[in-house]
Amino acid sequence: MATCTIKGDYPVQAETPGLCGTLEVPEDRANPDGRQIGLRVAVVPATAAEPEADPLFVLAGGPGDAGTQFFAWLPAVFEEVHARRDIVLIDQRGTGDSQAFTLPQMPGTSGLSDTDSDALLSAWATESLAVIDVDPRFYTTSVAADDIDDVRVALGYEAINLYGTSYGGTLAQYYMRQHGDNVRVAVLDGATPVDIPVLERMAANSQAALDLLIQRCAADASCNEAFPQLANEWAAVVERLATPVTIVDPDSGAEAVIDLTDLADAVHAALLTESTAGQIPLAIHLTYQEKWIEAAQIISGPPSGGPTLLMADEIFCSEAWAVFDPSEVVRQGAGSYALTKQLADAEERAAMCRYLPEGMVPSDDASPVVTERPVLWIVGDGDPQDPPANLTDVPAQQPNSRIVVMPAQQHVVGHLGCMPSLIAEFLEAGSTDGLNTSCAAEGPIPSLTFRVD
Repeated sequence: MATCTIKGDYPVQAETPGLCGTLEVPEDRANPDGRQIGLRVAVVPATAAEPEADPLFVLAGGPGDAGTQFFAWLPAVFEEVHARRDIVLIDQRGTGDSQAFTLPQMPGTSGLSDTDSDALLSAWATESLAVIDVDPRFYTTSVAADDIDDVRVALGYEAINLYGTSYGGTLAQYYMRQHGDNVRVAVLDGATPVDIPVLERMAANSQAALDLLIQRCAADASCNEAFPQLANEWAAVVERLATPVTIVDPDSGAEAVIDLTDLADAVHAALLTESTAGQIPLAIHLTYQEKWIEAAQIISGPPSGGPTLLMADEIFCSEAWAVFDPSEVVRQGAGSYALTKQLADAEERAAMCRYLPEGMVPSDDASPVVTERPVLWIVGDGDPQDPPANLTDVPAQQPNSRIVVMPAQQHVVGHLGCMPSLIAEFLEAGSTDGLNTSCAAEGPIPSLTFRVD
C-alpha cells in the first residue's frame, strides 16, 4: 500500500487521501496458479488515535461501479464512522482498475430472419470474446465475494462490517452467505434480498413509486395548486404516447420520435433520486401540453446504447436474483407505465445472454441469506427499484435485522439526513437491539421538494 489520493467524478466530484495498492487474485479460483487479476484496493485509515479493529468495507452498486472511484465522497459524509474505523474500498473484478472489459455493442437484428439473426449474434459473441484476455465465466458475484475475503486477509482484519448500496447490497449478501463468520454487522442500502427476482418486479415497483409521488403532489399545497389534475394529465400522456410522436427541435430543426418506452425510461430514471423526482410533476404537465422539448430539458432518460461492462453482462445473464423472463415481466408488470420499457429490456437481455458463456454461480444461488448477524436494511419509501415491498420476508430470514424506511425518498438513502449518524450508532453498538431509528421518520432536511415552474 502506498499513499494516494482517492478521486471520483460520479455521483459527485470528491477526493480524499488514503492508501492504495493492488492485490493479485486468481481469475479461476479452482486454478490458483493460472491467470491472475490485479484488484485495486484503497484504505482510508480511521482518524482516531486508537481506532476500532473492525473496518467498514464499502461495496459499490451497478453492477459495474468501481468502489475506489464511486465512494470518494464517503469518508467526509460518514465522518463519525471514519473517525472510529478504517474505510476499505475495492474495485470489484471487472470494474475500474480491476480488469474492466467491455464487448462491442450487440448488433441490431431488426428485419432479419431467425437464422440470419442467430448467425449475426453468434459471430458477434465469438469474435468479441476472442480478442479479450479474460474468461467472463469468473466475473460473477460469488467469485467477487471470495475476492473481498482475500482483501480482508491481506489487510490483516479478522472481522469486518459491510455497507452495500443497491447491487453492492447484493454483493454484501453473497459475502455473508459465503463468509458469514467474518462479518460483524452489515448495512444494506437500497437493496433487495437475493431470493427476490428484482428485475421482474421493476415495472410494478416503478408504477407504485410514481403513484406515491403523484399522491404526494396532491397532498403538497404548492404542487397541488400548480398541477391540480396531475393524475388525469398523466393518464392522458400515457394514452397519447401509445402511438409514437414526432417532435422537432425549434432551434436545430432536428426530428426525433418518442413513445411510451422513451417516457418510461425518463420517468424511472427521475424516480431514482429525490432531486429529480421532485421535477416529475412539472415534466408531466409540460408533456400533457405537448411541450416535448421543455419537458425533456427537465427530465430525460439515461444514455442508451454503447457497450456495457462484461462483468455486468455475466452477472445479469447468470445469477438467480437477476432473472428477467419476458413472460414474467408481462405478468407482474400488467398495468404499469414502465411495462413496455422493461419488456424491451428483458427481450434484449435474453437475446444477448444466449450468446455469452454462463457464469460461475453457487448451487444455492437462488436461496435467501439466512443469518443471525445484525443487519440494518435502509430504504426510501419511494424507491422504484428496491422498495420496502421487496423486504417482506427479511424478518423471518434474519431475526436480528431491522428495516428502516425513510419517507419521501427514493433509491439509496444512507447519505441523507440522520442516516450517516444512525449507521455510525449501529456500527458502534454492533446490534439492532435498542437502536433508536426515530430520526429516519423525519427524513432529510430539506425533504422532497416539488418544482412547479
